[in-house]
Amino acid sequence: MKLYAITKKICNTWNYYRGVSIIKYIYYNYISTHIVRMDKSKIIPYKYAVLDLGKTSKIYLRGNNIEIGVNRLRGSKEETRLRLKKGAIWHSNNGCRLYYGTTLEIHEKACLESRSFNINNGGVIVCTKHIVIGDDVWMGRNITIYDSDYHSILNEQGNTINKSRQVIIGDHVWLTNQIMVLKGVVIGKGTVIAPFSVVRKDIPENSMMAVKQEMAVIKKNVLWSSDRVPDWGYQNK
Repeated sequence: MKLYAITKKICNTWNYYRGVSIIKYIYYNYISTHIVRMDKSKIIPYKYAVLDLGKTSKIYLRGNNIEIGVNRLRGSKEETRLRLKKGAIWHSNNGCRLYYGTTLEIHEKACLESRSFNINNGGVIVCTKHIVIGDDVWMGRNITIYDSDYHSILNEQGNTINKSRQVIIGDHVWLTNQIMVLKGVVIGKGTVIAPFSVVRKDIPENSMMAVKQEMAVIKKNVLWSSDRVPDWGYQNK
């Protein structure tokens, strides 16, 4: 029985790590000065995980692993991207799973604080100031989270009127799919955001948010054809 248990443990470990980039695993967990491991938690970089860690950037890792490039399709070479610019900080307090094809960027001197979360294929998180992600947060496909507009809008005096504002996502939140979360938003714990929603305002705890869209007839007595529109294409203009 003891031999069986040991063999099973070895097999489980192999199945877990067989898709991992071993060289990157060793480098980021035992050599890189950018990773500060507070306990036994590790960076798990699967194949085609790209890590770009700028000067003085730090990832403080505790509580669980950060997995980068999870669930990649067999034969796919799609990258999963993690970039921290100069002075960026990520406090990862309970681990996360970045599925293949996601992008997570933390800009200069910005701070991401997270507990446990999962983000599926096509997700984009860009932090230019401060983003907080709570515990047990699930994000479906094509989720976008920004805490900035990235380009300045100026008033008549030349002052910026669209400054970055922090985003806070509470515990046990489900962002279903095709959702954009914009700057300055607080999403209360236990909340579900329905597909194709743009979150511009705070959402209270334990609620379900959806964008109401009503169909409208904008023209009557219309016939359509599969033929191309005459002079189709820019070059024919």
